[in-house]
Amino acid sequence: MSKQSSPTNENFIQAIEDESRKFQEYYQWLEKSMPPAFFEEINRENIILIAHNLVGFDLQAYFSTIHFKNSALVMCLDSADADLMVLKNYAFYGIKNYQGYVSTTPLPFPGIKGHLRIAALHFTEAVEKIETPFPEESNEELRAYVKKRNPQLTDKGFDQLISQINTRFLHSLPIDRLLMAIDMYFRAQTRDNCQYEVRYNEHWEDNHQPSMQIVLAWRNTPKHNFLFGMARVIHRHNLSIKRVNANYINGQNKESILVMTLDLHGSNGHAAWDVANIVDFLRELLTVKYFPNFDAIDLLLVNKKIISGNMGNFLRSLTTFVHQVLVHVNSNLYTLEAIEEALCRHPELTIKLCEAFQAKFDPDFHNFSAFQKIRETFLVDVSKLDTGQEDNDIRRKNVLLQGMNFIHYTLKTNFFRTNLTAHSFRLDPHYIEEIPFDTIKKFPELPFAIFFIIGMHFFGFHIRFKDLSRGGLRTVYPTHPEQIEAERKNIFTECYHLALTQHMKNKDIPEGGSKAIIFLSPFEHLESECLVYQKELEMSSFLPEAVEQSVEIFRKEQRIEYLHLAQRSFVESLVTIVNCFSDGTIKAKNIVDYWRQPEYLYLGPDENMHDEMIQWIADYSKKYGYKPGGAFISSKPRAGINHKEYGVTSLGINVYMDALLRFFGIDPKKTPFTIKMSGGPDGDVAGNQIYNLYRYYPKTAKLLTLVDVSGTIYDPKGLDLEVLTDLFKQGKPIKFYPPEKLSDGGFLLDKNAKRIQTAFVQQTLCWRKENGKLIEDWLSGSEMNHILRSTVHQTKADLFIPAGGRPRTLNETNIKEFLDESGKPTAHGIIEGANLYLTPKARRALEKLGVLIIKDSSANKTGVICSSFEVLCGLALSDAQFMANKGILVSEILERLAICAANEAQLLLLTHKETNEFLTDISHEISIRINEFTYQLLNYLDSIPWPSNPSDPLKRCFLDYCLPTLRNQFGEKMLSEIPEHHKKAIVSCYIAAQLVYTKGLAWHPTIIDILPVVLKQQDHRY
Repeated sequence: MSKQSSPTNENFIQAIEDESRKFQEYYQWLEKSMPPAFFEEINRENIILIAHNLVGFDLQAYFSTIHFKNSALVMCLDSADADLMVLKNYAFYGIKNYQGYVSTTPLPFPGIKGHLRIAALHFTEAVEKIETPFPEESNEELRAYVKKRNPQLTDKGFDQLISQINTRFLHSLPIDRLLMAIDMYFRAQTRDNCQYEVRYNEHWEDNHQPSMQIVLAWRNTPKHNFLFGMARVIHRHNLSIKRVNANYINGQNKESILVMTLDLHGSNGHAAWDVANIVDFLRELLTVKYFPNFDAIDLLLVNKKIISGNMGNFLRSLTTFVHQVLVHVNSNLYTLEAIEEALCRHPELTIKLCEAFQAKFDPDFHNFSAFQKIRETFLVDVSKLDTGQEDNDIRRKNVLLQGMNFIHYTLKTNFFRTNLTAHSFRLDPHYIEEIPFDTIKKFPELPFAIFFIIGMHFFGFHIRFKDLSRGGLRTVYPTHPEQIEAERKNIFTECYHLALTQHMKNKDIPEGGSKAIIFLSPFEHLESECLVYQKELEMSSFLPEAVEQSVEIFRKEQRIEYLHLAQRSFVESLVTIVNCFSDGTIKAKNIVDYWRQPEYLYLGPDENMHDEMIQWIADYSKKYGYKPGGAFISSKPRAGINHKEYGVTSLGINVYMDALLRFFGIDPKKTPFTIKMSGGPDGDVAGNQIYNLYRYYPKTAKLLTLVDVSGTIYDPKGLDLEVLTDLFKQGKPIKFYPPEKLSDGGFLLDKNAKRIQTAFVQQTLCWRKENGKLIEDWLSGSEMNHILRSTVHQTKADLFIPAGGRPRTLNETNIKEFLDESGKPTAHGIIEGANLYLTPKARRALEKLGVLIIKDSSANKTGVICSSFEVLCGLALSDAQFMANKGILVSEILERLAICAANEAQLLLLTHKETNEFLTDISHEISIRINEFTYQLLNYLDSIPWPSNPSDPLKRCFLDYCLPTLRNQFGEKMLSEIPEHHKKAIVSCYIAAQLVYTKGLAWHPTIIDILPVVLKQQDHRY
């Protein structure tokens, strides 16, 4: 047999003929069955590839993908969830264009009645390539329109904008929708929530178009799984995606804005509005960025259509809140996962939670009586829960009951607003009494109000102990998974105790104590976004080393942007439910309010709060007409008093340090003394106190050791205060201290200087001074951690000033670290510059060993007093008036702060000398006594009208409290602009504080009975 006629050759020829015949069949079927748009938008080469793939489509389970460098074609059977099947495989791709084409006839395969869907995806790149210029006539029309709407935009600015919009986006949209998209883009530049417009095509059947189009622009929108998440929401509402055009403008920048057009239609072929509740759909779609939808709630409740997607978001918020209160009952039993499980295990009860919430707060259907009936039935049903698994039943009952308690004690929420960035809830504080453990020990005093806010990768609380209150806004921002798990458990209790501490320290001012804490955890999400960015760089043909460097820059920029995004979202959501008219009516729509009273809050800066955000908060308050205006937050970089710049908190700490040393028999101006501190020269409190030591005690103060985020340092002869002061002024941490300045026996641990010894061992650099020589000592991980954790606590000194560090740093489990080899404390006195650095049990243990402790509520109170005066100025003076008098106002405030600290220091030490009581108990009693008298006075004054007589003692008392410049130059303005309740609060706290400081703790009259005598006889001026 010849070679040409061999069986192998014949089989080969037959295979070619069979494939050619099938290819021709499928190609012709495509020509006959696919819509015209398919042939207009898919090039011929790709149509050939599609036809080839159809040859073996049945062998691929009717799902086939063709990948290109920057795009992909996906073929599958058309179905309601086809978009989901396509998009779930592209989680780590930024998608700038998604187009679906559906055949008009079924696929030509035996037994298959389904139609073919072909999805075309185009991915974002780090560097977009403009292949075809936008038509000049359209360009000019667009230019004229955009410049008319934005007169400040130059031709160059317009050209830059167009250059950032990818060609496909420009060419694929009709000019009217492109103009709409540009409008949304400009709106999104200054707003975090989604900017969108919806158009309905009532003649969709006539013009063969989708019935609904959405054009949106969204700032800082993630790429990881984003379109897939949107597709899931769309599918849930019985809609299908017909076309998506997307463009990320400044896509790798912190100012990135997603501009997108969505063409939607009913999945059954009917109009979108006939198959979906559009309001409910939009509410869920516009929160898809902020709430996760790949969890047990989604899988077991939402996907099974037991509850809606929006109610799924409500349950996610509820889960986080319930976890915060039950985790302290049993941290192993009440994990986030266990709480989710409890809500999913008995869906018939969980549905009742959702119904109760809607009955109480849905603005279109709220009915409080209906809520009460649902609640009563729910409580009975939960009490009967009995599966035979007692431990599980108790756990689930507690979760469900706390869920209903959350609804019951919530007084108002922004949940039912259409377009938001976070959920916010205002709770009646009596909720605390429903937590199933000894709340008196955990929460000894009932707050005035609790706010709970949850959004994109964050949740937080604002707790205040008096109607008129102020306190800092801090952000806890862990960087490692282990930190995230440890920190998130304590946010509610930390916020409560910091607010209570603030309340104790606010005794000298009219505002009670408050605190706001945001817990921010973007860890996994940020890494996912970095992977998307890495893919985009690789698609743009970046070199590997350039990819690595660019991703690291991207990661750092995004960390800051996540921080600011969370802070803006927290503030916006908080203000939305407190911003009201004078009668207490909330200004925002779709909020059912059971509180119905004005709430004026005052914030201050705290951990992870930058100047630009402080100014943004002040500007936001003024922009939306919130009554406190710019006074909403203190320490503003311009029309405010920056705490670090003026050292207002450390001024008070220094007064206490001086007084305590003199109590020990040490004259700090003449006699050498030793100090150890937590916190570094780049910090506010620690840095300014270092500067105080250098200014006032340069020859007597020996600062032995410091610890901060960059490492720790020790010098047995004392660190160079001049060098540390220079670092303070430059804003540099400990690691920048020149190690050659160390004395023998000294060392500097640089936590950031690492070297890799093996794949499993990383070493950290520690500079040591021995025999006059500087030595590099590379420490193992355990050695580094031991030195970092124990150096400050183990070093012996006269005083310890914790001026930095997380709450609970020194606690009952590690108190031995503060004792020497003989079991004696390593310092005679402690001045708590950092809030809650010591736990109550740790304080008491050290006091029993003879340590004198100036509690945080006394030690660092001057910072809040300064902020209170800034609030007072902000309520009455314009920014221009404040700035014109800032120098003299600051000097008057500093003088007042020193007097306030000295008053309490004197009373503390004198009472201790007379009674031998612990200083922390005396400090607490001073706060209780002043607050008690303040409340007695304020309750009485609130019951009588503010006097009109200009010479009335109440008015004179109010003006005497004010700073001399405010009193002498702006007296009338102070009387007219400060709210009446605020003026009465000032009079009350002013009289109460002065009487306690001058007459001591043994004085016990009823303050109301002697008010007239006090007003007449007391010289109120400082």
